Parts: sequence; C-alpha cells; structure tokens
Amino acid sequence: MIYLLIFAAKLLEVAISTVRVVLTSRGNRIAASLLSAVEITIWLIVTSRVLLGLQDDPFMAVAFGLAFACGIYLGILIEDKLALGLSQIEVIAGYEEAKVITSKLRENGYGATTYECEGLEGKKQAVVLKVLRKDIPVTMGLLREYDHLFVTVTDIRKLSRGNIKRHIIPGK
Repeated sequence: MIYLLIFAAKLLEVAISTVRVVLTSRGNRIAASLLSAVEITIWLIVTSRVLLGLQDDPFMAVAFGLAFACGIYLGILIEDKLALGLSQIEVIAGYEEAKVITSKLRENGYGATTYECEGLEGKKQAVVLKVLRKDIPVTMGLLREYDHLFVTVTDIRKLSRGNIKRHIIPGK
C-alpha cells in the first residue's frame, strides 16, 4: 500500500510541476505560483517519507522513480488538453489560393494578415493568424482542403495589441 501512495503522490507532484513549468514559461505568474506551493508541499511529504524508509525498503525508490517518469508524461498530457496560450499560424500559398483562404478564414471569424513573399517557385502570399492554442485543430481542419500550402505553427508568449477570436466554433 505504501508503494501505491508514494507512486500516486509523486505522480501528482510531477504532473503539477510539468504544468507549472509551462505556465511559468508563458508568463502566467499567479497560477504558476499557486501550483508551486502545492507541488513543493507534496514533494516535501513524499520525499521525506521515502528518505526515512529507504534504508529498510529500497523499493520505495523504485516507486518514486517510476512515478517521476509517469508524472512527466501525465503532466504533458494535461498541458496538451488544457492547450493554454497563444499560437501563430503562418500559411504560405500561391497568390490566388491565398486570397481564397484569407476570405474563408475571415468568414469564420479569424483575423488574417497577409503579405507578399517569394519562394523557390516565385511570388507567394503569406497569411498570418494569431489563435488560441485550443483552436489549432479546428484551424488546421479549415486548411486541410488546400493541397499546396506551407503551414507553420509557432507558440507566442504575449500579444500586446490586436484581436483574437476567443474560441472558434466548428461549423460556424
């Protein structure tokens, strides 16, 4: 039973830690600070228990180590589901196709900025969008029907001005 408790507590602590690191890197000070208080409390309790019992029961270290690895994985899954933050999607297409894409995106509530660029095959048009990370799958779904696009998605930390549609609703 003690192995299960160590595993569960360490799993929770490391998952919280992983999400906290992401929040910290995105500048979310308050949430990261609150999570750090929970994280360090769990860490202190679990680590002290393992260290006190390690000499008599080395399998506590195994439960601790396995939980650490699983906690990282779980933390990444949680962060992916939360999809916190903003992203920039940049689409490079032929000029006419970019006009059609830009119109479609704007009809669906996106703010789209375009500029002319040049690629290996000549002049192109770039379409730039700022979206919530949770809206990336829907946005990419809108772009899938076009064959010859070059699309990049980049995380952005802050947006100082401009508008982002708060959440894209599929089919709207």
